[in-house]
Amino acid sequence: MQNKQAAKRSKIPYIFFAFFGVVIAVNIGYVYIAKKTWRGVVTEDSYQKGLNYNETLKQAEKQKELGWQVDIRPRSTGKNKMEILINVIADKSPTNADTSVNITFTRPTQEGFDFSVIADTSSGTNKFDINFPLPGQWDAIILISKGEEKLYLTRRYVVQ
Repeated sequence: MQNKQAAKRSKIPYIFFAFFGVVIAVNIGYVYIAKKTWRGVVTEDSYQKGLNYNETLKQAEKQKELGWQVDIRPRSTGKNKMEILINVIADKSPTNADTSVNITFTRPTQEGFDFSVIADTSSGTNKFDINFPLPGQWDAIILISKGEEKLYLTRRYVVQ
């Protein structure tokens, strides 16, 4: 009779430990995958940017008061290549000659490929011939300056 009781021990503790063993193994796997595939995209100085948000709002209001009209014309010119023409109209007249235009391209999905380009103004327009290092999505931060006045624009382009 004692042998029958020993043989009928409960399997619940074994199931309990097996369940938590599987949960721990899956969590370790997820941590490994997260560390291995993280591309490092973070916002630089996020705390300071949050504190200065009111300044950002004031700058946006100043930009609206400028009343500048900007015509941006992107055109694909080949694999990983794009041409962008930017025409600026300030004070109801074209001002391409006395403005400086700079574009900073950032890759929202991967760090390490950001770059800036300055307009070629030799033809009287702000023309950019851009060779992207990789295809995919790119965020363009466009800075247009005329004297002390500045205008910031952002656009997203998909390069193929």
